[in-house]
Amino acid sequence: MLLELLLVISVIDGDTVKVLDKNNKQITVRLASIDAPERKQPFGTKSKRMLANLIGNKRVDLDCPKKDRYQRQICTITLNGVDINLKMVAKGGAWVYRQYYSGVNYIAVENFAKKNKIGLWHTSEYAAVPPWKWRKNKKNR
Repeated sequence: MLLELLLVISVIDGDTVKVLDKNNKQITVRLASIDAPERKQPFGTKSKRMLANLIGNKRVDLDCPKKDRYQRQICTITLNGVDINLKMVAKGGAWVYRQYYSGVNYIAVENFAKKNKIGLWHTSEYAAVPPWKWRKNKKNR
């Protein structure tokens, strides 16, 4: 499903936003192929702020091929032709979610961010635990 020029009204975290459709209905959107630190996880607040700075209160285009188990649209978000999901990885705001990504471009960008210590790969507060592993630890919820 392609949706054009939807207004981002809220950034939940570094990989989830709410948008308004043309009928002013709120849609929860999970960014496809990436996984950002959870809010309580180190770098979680910074990741959220990073996404908000990129697309907060802006009109974006969505390519949403499916929904997840929580009924969120799983989308690639673009702003003026720029892939925001990829941009979050490039800025060190998220990992490539390898369980759901089969390409090579996002991984190459993540490797560049790691090598150059960009974003979460640079901060001393961060113990490199991917969010999908961090969520499995019940004390982190």
